[in-house]
Formats: sequence, C-alpha cells, structure tokens
Amino acid sequence: MKEIVGIVAIVGLISGCTPQPKPTIGLGTEIGIPQVANSAYGMKPKRYQTAIKNYFSTKLTRGESGQYKFGEPKRAYKQEGFAYGGELAWKGWLVETSVATPSRTGRYLTPRPYMVLFKGEQIVEHILGNSHKLVTKVDK
Repeated sequence: MKEIVGIVAIVGLISGCTPQPKPTIGLGTEIGIPQVANSAYGMKPKRYQTAIKNYFSTKLTRGESGQYKFGEPKRAYKQEGFAYGGELAWKGWLVETSVATPSRTGRYLTPRPYMVLFKGEQIVEHILGNSHKLVTKVDK
C-alpha cells in the first residue's frame, strides 16, 4: 500500500511539473481564434470613418462639409509626459486622417493631418499632425 501511495505521489509531482502550453498570439483575424494580441488594444474600430466625420463636424468650422482622407487603423499607445510619471496614458487604435475644410467663400483649404485615437469604436482624442513624441505606433 505504501508503494502505491509513493508511486501516485511521484506521478502527481511529475505531471504537475510539466509546463502548460503557451497560447499562440496572432493578430486575431482568423475566425475562431481568440484575439489575444488585440485584447491589450481593444477591438479594431469598424465604423471609424463615420465616427471621425461626426467627431470633426462638431470640432472644426464647417467640418461637416470637409473632404476627408483616411488611413487604416493601427495599434498604438500614448505615454504621459515625464513630468507626470511617464506612465501609459492610452492604448488602442490610431487612425491617420487629413481634413480639408471649405473657407467662407467655398474654396477648400489645404488639408490638415490629424491622428485620431480610438478605444474600441469610441474616439478618445485627436492630435494635430502626423507624429507626436508621446504616441508610439505599434503597426508601421
């Protein structure tokens, strides 16, 4: 009886020491595969073009009649400034866009570049320009 208990204990120790299989990390675009990589950044926005047009129609003068160009959503994150500790302030999706708004006479002005930060389908913030020292693009 002692030998059986000893064998069961040894088998239990050995089977408990085997490493667990590591989950595969992919982009999560395949159906049925869990989106492990996207879980840190949230779901990729699907209706980002409509959301950006609606957002800028309230933020820019004559933004509702602007001409928009959109890039594809990219994973990105933003840090706080070093004066605020340099912590991670935002992690999600970034869409580069340019907006040309009409002047009072109807002539379209030079397009201005913006980086629009998303968390899921929700716009968190917009930044004027193509780059920012605190924003890091994960997807190039």
